[in-house]
Parts: sequence; C-alpha cells; structure tokens
Amino acid sequence: MISTNPNLRKLNLSHKDLTEIPDEVFRLKQLRVLDLSYNNLTVIPEAIFKLPHLRTLVISHNYISSLPFALGTSPIQDLIVDYNNIDFILPITLTGLRKLIISHNRLNIGIINTPLPSMHHLDIRHNPAIQFADRTHNLPNISRYYHDPIPDGILMPTGMQYYM
Repeated sequence: MISTNPNLRKLNLSHKDLTEIPDEVFRLKQLRVLDLSYNNLTVIPEAIFKLPHLRTLVISHNYISSLPFALGTSPIQDLIVDYNNIDFILPITLTGLRKLIISHNRLNIGIINTPLPSMHHLDIRHNPAIQFADRTHNLPNISRYYHDPIPDGILMPTGMQYYM
C-alpha cells in the first residue's frame, strides 16, 4: 500500500478509510508532504511530528479532537486540519506555523493573545468562538486571515478568554 522508497517526498493517503496511520509512514525520513484527509483518524500520533523534513500535513475531514503538544517542536509549517472535531488548541504550539487552516471545527477558546510571527495564512472560520487579540501585534506577517465576525452586542464571558 505504501511505497518503500526511503526518498519519497510526497505521500497521498487520502480516502483510504484509515483509522490509524500505517507504521511505514514513520520510516519515510525524507517525506515533506503527507495527505491523510478524508479518513477515519481520531488522533495524530506524536511520531508524525518527528519526521525531520515534513513541512505540510493535511489531515482534513477526519475525527481529530486535539492537536498534540509535539506540533510546537516539529518542522511542520503548513497544517490543514479543517472539518474535524478539534475543540481546544494551545496557541504556543502554533508558533512555527506559516499556514493553519482549522476552519469547521469546535474551537471555543475565546480570545488568543499569543504572537504568531511566522503565520502568513490563517483560517479559523466556522468555529464557535476564537479570535486573535491585537492582530497587528500577534499576527504581524499575516497576508490571508479568514475569520467569522463577532456579532455586535455579543461579549465573550471572561472565563472563555484565553491569554498566553
């Protein structure tokens, strides 16, 4: 099912009904792009984040509920995790990303105050409650920022604000 070529740089495992990532993937040390979209995955194993050259991880349309802390120390720059069940993220794990598409999830963490200087493309649409405070300071290099507007008159409860 998976190429045994150790120099493989791109691997598309989308639409395979996977419930877990095959062990062979973790041996592909030259892998740069991995597409695991449209499967039945519920977790992202930390071993993915140890692939030394992996720059793009696409894991859309699965059943992922959280992003592992190891994301923060991985070489991944582009993370596409839209249409999952993610309800919480630690903003500090996003600091190395240049692209994050996390729309159509269940994020309900309120206001994020963490600077993300590498971020150029951010899509947080269609989540219950997530916004970035002081976009000029926290997202200084952003060129594409997609978010839902906060309706007038709606205030997020203090307990929902998330400051890091």
